[in-house]
Amino acid sequence: MEISDTNEFEDIRPYNDSEFHKVTKRLSNNKYLQDFLRNLKWPECPDLLKPVAEKLIGIYIRREVSKIDTIAEFQKDLIIGRLVQWIVDKTTSGISSSGLEKLDKKQSYLFISNHRDIVLDATLINYLLVHAGFPTTQIAFGDNLLINDFVSDLIRINKSFIVKRNLPPREQLKASITLSKYINTTLEKGDSIWIAQKEGRSKDGADQTNPAVIKMFYLSQRKSGVEFSDFINNCRIVPVSISYELDPCDTLKGWEIHRKETRLVTEKTKMMDLVSMWTGMRGKKGRVHINFGTPMNGSFENDKDVALILDREIHRGYKLWPSNYISHDELYKTGKYADRYTEAERETFLHRYRKLSQPVRDRVLAMYSRPVKNQEEAVFAAN
Repeated sequence: MEISDTNEFEDIRPYNDSEFHKVTKRLSNNKYLQDFLRNLKWPECPDLLKPVAEKLIGIYIRREVSKIDTIAEFQKDLIIGRLVQWIVDKTTSGISSSGLEKLDKKQSYLFISNHRDIVLDATLINYLLVHAGFPTTQIAFGDNLLINDFVSDLIRINKSFIVKRNLPPREQLKASITLSKYINTTLEKGDSIWIAQKEGRSKDGADQTNPAVIKMFYLSQRKSGVEFSDFINNCRIVPVSISYELDPCDTLKGWEIHRKETRLVTEKTKMMDLVSMWTGMRGKKGRVHINFGTPMNGSFENDKDVALILDREIHRGYKLWPSNYISHDELYKTGKYADRYTEAERETFLHRYRKLSQPVRDRVLAMYSRPVKNQEEAVFAAN
């Protein structure tokens, strides 16, 4: 699906099929992309061979995209079929899912998930959707992450639309209304959307929905006469829980929280986001599970009501790994969940953080242990 009224959404919409070959030609000649793919596939490449390897990568990209005419084919055959499959094969111990059988392949959905990895959360959701016979979603992507023209091209050719942030209040409201209208128009035309439950990744494992995200959805519909609760039901919101056994960025997140708490805060740079993207893609993730909840349907008073229910469903659907239970027991000096892991698993996991100072190590363990508490509370609330 392509938004036909491109003028209204020109600066936030994804690229369309008519722009495909122009953009992919630009990307195939981009040194950043060539270097990225060479590093991903052949990190130990000798310096002498790097120019040749990257030139060959550019030729390979041009040859492969010349066989493709649509973004849907590009995503399915090249991005998911090759690049993402390589990431899954090389950096995970397997990816599994639950709940997709409850969804209709011909229906559009608004997928809202917890947010742990800048790039891979939505990417792995789309990987699972494609393998189950669903079309890919459009992806909400913050403009703070548009590090350069290369990143902008790469994400917009992969069905990402731009979320504008940090504008003056009046401009921000206008941008939010336009975004709201874009999301609703996209859903009405039959394309699904993924968006994180809040701005920025969860670095402490709390996975809490910002009600402002829900409020934004309704902004462009306030004067339409549609009641809030009916509107939410019409959105077909699917709570999605993404559970990584290991977070490649766990130490980076632990240090960031520690610096903020001790006021040793350094201003976040675009380079730091780039490092997190790269680390997330290359780093070992262990097992990965994604749970797709039942589309939300009921009576909702306001955005806070929706956020509360979303949190409960995301927390209930979270797959708890030995890393979560080990972190809980280690942090709280208990053996409450000792039957959920082996001593060998405990020693292997904790060995990862042997070189960290105690405060940073505790922040990392707190990040892994928080989903255990979240799920305990969610299950109690449901009962």
